[in-house]
Amino acid sequence: MLVVIVSCTNNVKEQKEAHRVFEEYHYALDSVLKTKQGIVSGVELGQNSKFIPLTEVKMAVDKSKDHITYEQKIDSVTKYSITYSLENDTISEIEVLINSQSEDEGDKILNDLKKYYTAKYTSPIMDKGYFVYNCFDGKKKNFTITLTDNGGASNSAIEMLIYREK
Repeated sequence: MLVVIVSCTNNVKEQKEAHRVFEEYHYALDSVLKTKQGIVSGVELGQNSKFIPLTEVKMAVDKSKDHITYEQKIDSVTKYSITYSLENDTISEIEVLINSQSEDEGDKILNDLKKYYTAKYTSPIMDKGYFVYNCFDGKKKNFTITLTDNGGASNSAIEMLIYREK
């Protein structure tokens, strides 16, 4: 007598690859910028604070009527924070700090941020160690983006500030 047992179940799990918004750039831009709309996280200066992504508001590490600060880990060596400064419930300034324990990763992120904002807005000028972008938003209002890396020999501390001249 011959007995054959056949299993019809397939234990192969499908894994969906995470959708990349900025495929041509370092993956950190997907975490920090999130979308091609707006300046950072789909947000522009002058917008009501309700346009700040809800997850960032709910997970804020510091929140007051004047600002909201959100922090997130990108990978095992890199993290970032975004601080939205508010005036009358309107976004008046955005500060992004990206800290990496790897100088090489920080260089790649900084270079890709420069490439992205150059393609989106304009070429920067150098001013006292800062890359300065003089830009116009969708409403033709001017604003400035400054980028620099204040890191040391073995780490990276990228600072990006987005503001309007007063």
